[in-house]
Amino acid sequence: MSDPQAELTLHYFDYIAKCFPVMCASDEFHFLPRAQMASRYYDQLDNLDGDLINECLSTLRKFQNRCDLMAAYESDLEKLIDLELLKANASGILIELEMKGSWRHNPLLYLKIAFIGLDHALTKPSSGLEEQLERVLARLRAIPKLLQQAMDNIDSVPKTYHEAALAMVSDCKDYLTEISKRYAGTSERLLTQELQQTWSALDAFGKFLAAVSPIADQQSFVSTLEATLKDHFVSVRSLTEVFQIAEDEWQSNLEQLKQLQKNVDPGRSWKELYHTYSPSDIEKTGTIPLYQREIDRLGRFFREHGFSDVDLSSSLELCETPTYLRSVRSSASFSAAFSTDAREKDFFYMTTHLEEQRGKDAADHVRKRLHREYKFLSAHETFPGHHLLDSVRRKIENPVRRQIESPLFYEGWAYYAESLLAEYGYVDDPMDFLVDCKRRLWRAARCKIDVGLTTGMLDREGATELVTSAGFSPEEANYQIDHFLLNPGYQLCYSLGRYEIMRLRETYGMKMGLDQFHKQLLEGGELPFHLIEKRFEALLQGNV
Repeated sequence: MSDPQAELTLHYFDYIAKCFPVMCASDEFHFLPRAQMASRYYDQLDNLDGDLINECLSTLRKFQNRCDLMAAYESDLEKLIDLELLKANASGILIELEMKGSWRHNPLLYLKIAFIGLDHALTKPSSGLEEQLERVLARLRAIPKLLQQAMDNIDSVPKTYHEAALAMVSDCKDYLTEISKRYAGTSERLLTQELQQTWSALDAFGKFLAAVSPIADQQSFVSTLEATLKDHFVSVRSLTEVFQIAEDEWQSNLEQLKQLQKNVDPGRSWKELYHTYSPSDIEKTGTIPLYQREIDRLGRFFREHGFSDVDLSSSLELCETPTYLRSVRSSASFSAAFSTDAREKDFFYMTTHLEEQRGKDAADHVRKRLHREYKFLSAHETFPGHHLLDSVRRKIENPVRRQIESPLFYEGWAYYAESLLAEYGYVDDPMDFLVDCKRRLWRAARCKIDVGLTTGMLDREGATELVTSAGFSPEEANYQIDHFLLNPGYQLCYSLGRYEIMRLRETYGMKMGLDQFHKQLLEGGELPFHLIEKRFEALLQGNV
């Protein structure tokens, strides 16, 4: 007997994967699902033709209506949760492509699709060199068309996107040079020819951008951020509540920092203590080896403390950020494997060479910060943070929860994971506590800026003051705020997500036991938090 909801689910993921194969296969595009069928299209790029996008948006609205109709006649809690999650996922796409209209204003969207797509063609599992070469050639041939679509579609470019896109064009040229060198001396003349044509198309796109007069950064309308919070993240919080949650977190951490400063050295400020802190011996260690050692230690420790039954579905590789992403990724970031194929890896990207981008002083500041915060950054990105979370998600049997991520849950969990270092006794030095607290202050600032700049509760000057008060130089603060503006609505996910996890833990952690709380939280999928609460209530009553 057929299952209409299962058929609807299958059709949704298949349709989205075919429309947006690159974006579905990458976690760079948080508004799309990780639709597994995208692995069938490693020889195709996303088609951002305006008529096709409008057709997709119409299809998504009809899909949401079908979800509503099914929900009206459904009583099973798990099926109702799946329907709400599917509808929320479709809302994320509608908000991005219709309300925000990113395909008409954001040149980074096209560049990321083109070069993440090319990277995937080169690196995703294949049957052999012949298949790999075929899909690389196919995607190289598709890049000029995609960049032409960008020039046809884009009608205005905000300043922040404009500057970042010009930098990314330069990085992408460097990446093409790397590929050319990799295949130098081979008989693949056709590949060389396609690389040259891609270079020419990229050069033309760079000239197009250079000729564009950027407009002032137009903050997203409040309604857009409200829609993201309500319809995509399915949060019950208002923007005012979220701002207050961040304000409370800010004030709480300021008080903790003052107390830690008194305990460590009353004669110096917490900022002085932080900036002069250098954990013993790490200055003699390179950044990558330092983090690799820490990742190994964290894995061993947390397998002995509450996460022993987690079977990681992919290996983890720590490496430099790919050339084409170095100007748009933060200095430390995570990129999850797309499938459970043993040949795929999770990547922990680090950008340790910034001299050409932001000057020698900036590079020195970033390196020192990476070394001070290495324990917490490693936990956030790897174990028990993103690497663990993604490994669990990819093994969930439920196809909806296996293929849908929630930025609010995703970043909330990784931020929460950092707090486990102190709680489980992994760190016990007062300076580690100070570093942890400083990072939490920074998270609160990011949340306030994300909401405040959009709603008018903060202006640019106030945002800069927040980041400098969190221990960054004015230059670093401006760079960070520009980076935040590339992805409005995302920065609030850290503080709000952690807040919601802590709220659930206060209610259910004691009843379940902490290990079981974590297990049920992760294995239930990256759900809206009010739905997690419903699941927990049903679990405690023996109904799930």
